[in-house]
Amino acid sequence: MPSLERIGFVGLGNMGGPIALRLLRAGFPMRVLDLDREKMRPFVEEGALTGLSLAEVAERSTVVIVSFQSGALEEVVLGAQGIAKGGKQGLVFVDLSSTDPEAAIRISSTLRERGIEMLDAPVSGADIGATNGNLTIFVGGKYEAYQRCLPVLQHIGRMITYLGKNGNGQIAKQINQMMQTMSELAIYEGLLLAEKMGLDLKLFARAASAGCAQSWRLDELVNGVFNCGERKYQLRLRPGRTGKSLEMAKKLGLILHGAEAAHRVFHDHDWRIVIDFDRSMVTPPAKKPHS
Repeated sequence: MPSLERIGFVGLGNMGGPIALRLLRAGFPMRVLDLDREKMRPFVEEGALTGLSLAEVAERSTVVIVSFQSGALEEVVLGAQGIAKGGKQGLVFVDLSSTDPEAAIRISSTLRERGIEMLDAPVSGADIGATNGNLTIFVGGKYEAYQRCLPVLQHIGRMITYLGKNGNGQIAKQINQMMQTMSELAIYEGLLLAEKMGLDLKLFARAASAGCAQSWRLDELVNGVFNCGERKYQLRLRPGRTGKSLEMAKKLGLILHGAEAAHRVFHDHDWRIVIDFDRSMVTPPAKKPHS
């Protein structure tokens, strides 16, 4: 049996924490690092070592995994005390964050010059997927690095798809987010129409989730209301989920009418739509004026 990879895990937040815990409990030797040192304590209690710095984590690991806000990635990897400083030839760096494809290409190229391979491997599935190991993972990078890390990724994802060169994982995640937002637009407009026609929103949502309109987000809504007793549901909207894909399409000369419509509708509602099942009402805030 081949020896297990020595994992360095950086970023123990809402997504990174559950992912790291699954890998630790799967038996992988692990060294953890987070800006909030209190977040490292539960991992140390379960057998992980504490990293002293990014460079030290990289030096003592064979695979370094990061999960945090995308804006910090370049400094974390290529900064004066970054992962590249401590990483040895043969190290694989796995970025689970959602970052720009251009950044993934740029960083992976710099790392490759130092004998380090990178996988851009953004995830989808929210914190419940991270906890249960049911994430979808979009992977870009060298195929050999993907094959090597697959036994690690299989502990955290149920659908792991290799999509080719560096940057492709991030491109796929951006398109996935756009498609998710369009499904949320369908939920909003469907429930809005159901409200105006006098239907019970709870019962209608449950019925729709069993038909051809079924989606991951609609299933989440139905589960929250019927199984968890939630009384309100807020659609999780962010400008980048459609904006990034629209920028990508513009560069290619494509017009994505559905994505443009979703972006416009949610912009007009200040990216927040609440469904109040107690009152059987879809109650978005007042519309913004068009600029």
